[in-house]
Amino acid sequence: MSINPYGSLNSPRLVNYLTSMRAQMDDLQRQLGTGLKSETYGGLGSSRVLDLQLKQQLSEVGVYKQTIQIAGLRLDTIDKTSERLEEIRIEAKATTDQNNFELFSNGRTSSQTAAEISLREFMSHLNTDVGGRYLFSGKTADTLPVQSLDHILAGDGNYAGLKTVVGEYNQADLGALGNGRMTTAQVGTQVTLAEDGTHPFGFKIDNASSGLSNVNVTQNAGPPPSMDVDFTGQPQPGEAIRVFLTLPDGSRSEITLGVDGGQDDPEFTFSRGATPADTAANFKTALDGALQKAANTELKAASTTRASEAFFDTAPKSPVPPGYLPQARVVPNAGDFTTATTLRDGTADTVAWYTGDNSPGNPRKDSSATIDENLKINYGARANEDGYRLVVQSLAAFVVSDFSSNSPDNQAFYEQMAQRSYGGLTPAGAEASGIRQNHMEFAAAQRTLKDAETRHRVEEGSLKAFVDEIEGINQEEVAVRLLTLRTHLEVSYQATSMTLQLSLSNYL
Repeated sequence: MSINPYGSLNSPRLVNYLTSMRAQMDDLQRQLGTGLKSETYGGLGSSRVLDLQLKQQLSEVGVYKQTIQIAGLRLDTIDKTSERLEEIRIEAKATTDQNNFELFSNGRTSSQTAAEISLREFMSHLNTDVGGRYLFSGKTADTLPVQSLDHILAGDGNYAGLKTVVGEYNQADLGALGNGRMTTAQVGTQVTLAEDGTHPFGFKIDNASSGLSNVNVTQNAGPPPSMDVDFTGQPQPGEAIRVFLTLPDGSRSEITLGVDGGQDDPEFTFSRGATPADTAANFKTALDGALQKAANTELKAASTTRASEAFFDTAPKSPVPPGYLPQARVVPNAGDFTTATTLRDGTADTVAWYTGDNSPGNPRKDSSATIDENLKINYGARANEDGYRLVVQSLAAFVVSDFSSNSPDNQAFYEQMAQRSYGGLTPAGAEASGIRQNHMEFAAAQRTLKDAETRHRVEEGSLKAFVDEIEGINQEEVAVRLLTLRTHLEVSYQATSMTLQLSLSNYL
């Protein structure tokens, strides 16, 4: 019988032992190379569930951070744009100077030219976009929100521009006689002032305050409303009567008529005649002149302001005001605007200066971003919001006003328009402008965004540290284990090699 020189050293147990150590060595080398304990979650043991949960949280944080980055870029742009829009509003106030009536040969004033420059820049900023997304267009972010200024002012063959709308309103408010749609008549000693009908145009009689002796003033509700001034005797020099009229834009006009001979006579005076009837005739003449002047200055400015508001105020109303007509246009009476009595919905044939989203609801909610669990910011904007619209409307009304004719009242009309445009650019009282108020809302959203970004940065760092602790290795520990295993493996190989070389003669 022969003797097996290898004896039991060729047993599977020894082979498995050497193979196992070799596999452990390969795994330790992989760990040093990759820095990871295992190539699979199964190799993490009981920590694999926690590791998956942490990675899920990391993924959510990553999504929030990406959303914050996109929203942050848009908010940063809105912030800078809002600052410039507010600067333009403040600068534009200086262009509407009541005392700067300088008419050029082209029929326009220097102030109008400056106002148009400001308006063009303001409207270009309302068309700001980030990556093709228009910031002031509401939900329809791919739609240019504001039309070109030239198209808005002049319109085209199918749609009326602002100049056309203002011209129609001016004719309807001034009337054929140019006196604000009023009628005056004298019968004996009594002068009657009356509206020429029941309609929304021209002057509306409010009340009167009389300081005239021997004069009775009676108001009649109508329709149409009227006022009787009856000279029962002769008033005294220096005495005056004040007639208050409501203008189309809701403001009031005061006409003061005084008797000649006072120390501080008002602009319009009348002389005492030989009889009370003669005095009444003189009063009527002065009243007619005062109405003409007021109509071509205050009334015309108020008419232009109202027409511009009807043109530009296109935002949804909630609740809808009684009788509200979108982009209201004047309906001519047999082709004559000076005798018009009604308005109509003009959306079908009037330029829509704002073409972005105009659905009901809060414009801020048109754009939103979820930046944390249960935390959402809203930062939508529309160019036709009151804050922006009032600036566009005030400057556009001033720009389209016609001060070029030879009317002696042109400068006074300019002063009235400048005053109203300045008022539209100036917030009431000490309140912030509409642009500034909107800007504060965007700033609040921006602050919330930055706070969330800081929280996510901290959370991401903590989660990564936990994941690294679960998946990662201690390189020094692995290196020591690797060296120890390598030593054991070398010794095992040497011992095996020596044993395999053992023969019977060497053994004996």
